[in-house]
Formats: sequence, structure tokens, C-alpha cells
Amino acid sequence: MALVVGCSSPHDSALAEYTRWYDNAMAQAQAGAMDWSLFYQQSFDRLTALPPSLQQDARLENTVLMLSLARKFEAREIGPQQFALERSALESDLQARLR
Repeated sequence: MALVVGCSSPHDSALAEYTRWYDNAMAQAQAGAMDWSLFYQQSFDRLTALPPSLQQDARLENTVLMLSLARKFEAREIGPQQFALERSALESDLQARLR
């Protein structure tokens, strides 16, 4: 995401800050340094603090689904392969909605 210094709106700045946090936290979750459910819970909390937008709505909906999926994975209701497959599908759906 590119930012124009001095010309960005507060919403753009908040979204850029969220994106920076998301990328860092995602790396931690992928490395096993953060539980996936904690990652998605924090993501939800941060998203709800952003100014309302259609993009925020899509991300919130996706995050709720991901949080549920992460909890199933951590409770061993689904295995690592199913978790990765479903997470990938949900991420792809979100990216398609954001275009």
C-alpha cells in the first residue's frame, strides 16, 4: 500500500497503521510466536477501531470467520492442513472482495 505524505486522510493513515500491524503480527503467527486465535482477535479489535468503510466491513466479516477457524484448529477439531487450506480460501475470497 503506497501512501502520499501530507495528503493522506485520517482513514488512510489508520488503515496504513493497521496494515503495518497486520503484516508484522501475521509473520509472528506464521512463525508460531503468536496463536492464530490471538492474531485474529487482535485484528478484530483493531478493525473495529477504524473509521467505518465498506473495506472494513469485508475485513471484519472475514476476521470473524478466521477467528472461528483458528479456534477450531487450536482445539484440534481440524488439522493443520485443513486449517491452512481453509485459511487460504478465506484470504483469497477477501482479496477478491477488496478489488
